[in-house]
Parts: sequence; structure tokens; C-alpha cells
Amino acid sequence: MAATRGKPAGQRKSQAKKKRRKSANIKWGRAICLGLCALVVLSALAWQLSWLLEKRAYKLQYSAEIKEYSREFHVDPYLVAAIIHCESSNRHTVVSRAGAKGLMQIMPDTGSWIAEKLGEEDFTEDELFEPKVNIRFGCWYLKYLLDSFSGNRKTAVAAYNAGPGNVRKWLNDEKYSKGGELDRIPFKETAQYVERVQRAYDKYTKLYEDELG
Repeated sequence: MAATRGKPAGQRKSQAKKKRRKSANIKWGRAICLGLCALVVLSALAWQLSWLLEKRAYKLQYSAEIKEYSREFHVDPYLVAAIIHCESSNRHTVVSRAGAKGLMQIMPDTGSWIAEKLGEEDFTEDELFEPKVNIRFGCWYLKYLLDSFSGNRKTAVAAYNAGPGNVRKWLNDEKYSKGGELDRIPFKETAQYVERVQRAYDKYTKLYEDELG
């Protein structure tokens, strides 16, 4: 204390000022650190919330059936999940205005034809409401379309919606195709459907790599 009192007043003021500045710097440093930590936590929470909201919007149900039958017929399980999402929103009892049934919205006549190809002699159209049957038939039909259109996913998806007959007409018309691929889809509903399936495909690939990969 005696040594401190012996210092000139100007020197004591300078030291006090330095202490105050040091203390202020420490406080600012702590505030910045706390702010950065809060930002990291908020960013992580925002990312997690976004992930959960996307999973809620693009639900994955019937993953076992999708994996089993996509493997049986050698089709992309993410494409199957995307079509189920766009066709029925995972509702296995839904019926369209045209009469398509079940998860992958298969028409009864198409279902009977697929059953014949698969050797299912006792098939009834109400079986299309059963997830296992509907997904199996849908995977077979998707493989049929992919094979019919040289494995082109966009063309096969368009055919799933508009029918393979319409798509073949478009492919033979230079107004709608170039180099054997669809360049423009004349049906607005089908064009929008292809875009929706692609968006859903991207989401399922991103969200469910472990479940379907």
C-alpha cells in the first residue's frame, strides 16, 4: 500500500485506466464467446428442426416392403418411395376418381394384367389395398416401364402417370422429343407429376439413406 501511495497521481490513473480497459476486454471476450456458442446451438437446433419438418413432409412407411420388392424387381427403392408419396401420400386405402387403388395407385385392369404376368391366379382387385400386394405389383410395373423406355427414369415416370401408349406417341413426335428422349410433355398434369416425383426422389435419397440404402 505504501508503494502504491508513493506513485505519482498520473501513473496511478494510467494503471487504473489499463485495469478498466483489461476488464472491459475480458467482458467483451466473454460476451462474444457466449454469442458464438448461442449461434452454434441455434444453428444446430434450426438444422434439426428443418430435418424433422422434412421427414414429416416426406414420411417413409412400408420400408420393409419397398426394400423387398424393389430388390426383387431391380428398381430404385427411393423411386418407389417417391411414387408412393406422390400417388397416395402413404394412404393404402385411397381410391382415385379414375378408380386407381392403393399406395401406388394401380388401376384394377392393370392389376389383373400384372397378376397374370406374375402367375397370381386368385387375384382380386381389392387386394390392391394390401400394401404388400400393391407395392409388389407397383415395383413390377415400374420395372416394366423402365425396361420399355431404355431405363430412362423421367420417361418411365411420365408413362406411370399418362400411360405408356401416350408416351410412345410423344417419343415419335418431334414436337415433344429429341434424340429418343422426352423434351416436352404436352399433358400439364404429367409434366407436373414428373417434377413432383423428382423432388420427392431427391428428398427420400437425402433423408432415408440408412433406411433404404
